[in-house]
Amino acid sequence: MLNLHLHQAGFFPISWAGTAAPGTMYVRPSAKGVLRAFVPAHGQELELFAGSLLAGELRYRGPVTSEAQLRQVLAGAYQSPMWPR
Repeated sequence: MLNLHLHQAGFFPISWAGTAAPGTMYVRPSAKGVLRAFVPAHGQELELFAGSLLAGELRYRGPVTSEAQLRQVLAGAYQSPMWPR
């Protein structure tokens, strides 16, 4: 379901060798840079990076269970459950 919500938010999947974990990488370009979203294979979490495609900064890592929650994460209106892996 998260994949559908990302598509509706303007993201598109890309082939990305930048991670060893199985899953799907999505990007959404903008005038400010690129938002890159990684959805692990289990599909219940999101890792959101902002900035350039190759040197993005991790902005959010955690569960996203609804389209409304995804909109909050993309707007930066969240309490980040981010932690290093």
